Amino acid sequence: MQGYPDFTDSGKSPAKICSLMIGAILGAGISLLLAPAHGRDTRRLVASTVKKIGERAGQVFERTSDKLGQVKLDAKAGMRASQAPAL
Repeated sequence: MQGYPDFTDSGKSPAKICSLMIGAILGAGISLLLAPAHGRDTRRLVASTVKKIGERAGQVFERTSDKLGQVKLDAKAGMRASQAPAL
């Protein structure tokens, strides 16, 4: 059975990564709003950036869902193997 890494082993917790991502997004948004450009251009840039982030979030969600499905299948296979009678 395949082993899966634990985020706490490397010192990276999901809370730290989430905080970093939120800070990066907020910083990017503020820098865009304070940039010396016309409002219309800034709004277009913000809209396209938000769209890209949304698409990437969807991709991450899909990959995570796929990985969780694989973990579920591995767990079921492991349970079946442990319950099988010894020959």
